[in-house]
Amino acid sequence: MNPTSSHNPASSHNPAHAAIEPKVFIVDDDPAIRKSMTMVLQAHGLATADFASGEEFLVAYQSNQPGCIVLDLRMPGMTGEELLKTLRQGGANIHVIILTGHGDVPLAVRTMKLGLHDFLQKPVDTQILIDTVKQALKQDAQRCADESDKKSLLQRMSKLTPRERELLSMLAAGKTSKEIASALNVSVKTVDNHRAHLLSKLDASNVAELVALAVRAGMG
Repeated sequence: MNPTSSHNPASSHNPAHAAIEPKVFIVDDDPAIRKSMTMVLQAHGLATADFASGEEFLVAYQSNQPGCIVLDLRMPGMTGEELLKTLRQGGANIHVIILTGHGDVPLAVRTMKLGLHDFLQKPVDTQILIDTVKQALKQDAQRCADESDKKSLLQRMSKLTPRERELLSMLAAGKTSKEIASALNVSVKTVDNHRAHLLSKLDASNVAELVALAVRAGMG
């Protein structure tokens, strides 16, 4: 992280754990706001890192880092909206909370289309800030878990043979063993054997679970 970043010392004694620990990124050009937010968030046991600009944040940020961003909307250089657009265009789905002044509310509402978690008006009530950040972290943790599950599923899918993938697609389409056997010009027993291999390879307990996995992998 950049030299101005701060963190929770109590949560970083284990390097292996720190690498995956959720972090609250504070991006605001006002040093007083960065300092006060850092103190509040760390007092509630949250790891933080703060940046004076969107440009600084982009240099330090790694897309596999879980957490959330508390982002000032109006900053010199790259604005909060521009940073959010850059993140989304780069495929980063991290949860973002926008900080805005009263006159920026229409603009903040517009950023909702960019997948904004929420927006808070300045000055921010401490409890509202903490509650919103914790909710964002919880949802981001679920997002990370879902992405990890899908990555694992796709890895298992990549080990299927072309015939097994074809069979899985047909199962996902709701075809019976008899219909699949006819379409592939094989016996029903052969289809059943392939299905058994599918169940084993994908660690599924039944056909319904196979179909659910196929849908999650984009085959349904």
